[in-house]
Amino acid sequence: MTSDLVSRLEQGIEDLVSALDGHDPDRIVVAASALQPIIAEMTKAGVWHESTALRNQLLVIAKRIEGARFRVNKLTDLNQLRAINLSHALGSTKSTIYKK
Repeated sequence: MTSDLVSRLEQGIEDLVSALDGHDPDRIVVAASALQPIIAEMTKAGVWHESTALRNQLLVIAKRIEGARFRVNKLTDLNQLRAINLSHALGSTKSTIYKK
């Protein structure tokens, strides 16, 4: 695996995190879609630790991925709360069913 591939992954994760922080559904979809071919290429390469520096860079990226996962969960919870509040505002006596 080349450092270029890892750099592309890192930039892709940064783009996804930025889209998640901006609560922009279109940018989230574009950023997530852009990651798929990079991850496929990394999987095909099959080498995950050429050097200590590369391994350390991948560990940093893994932490950013975990941060993105947290943001997705947070947005899901916010949307659930919005759906429930909207349901109540429209006069519903029972909570809206919302599944993650």
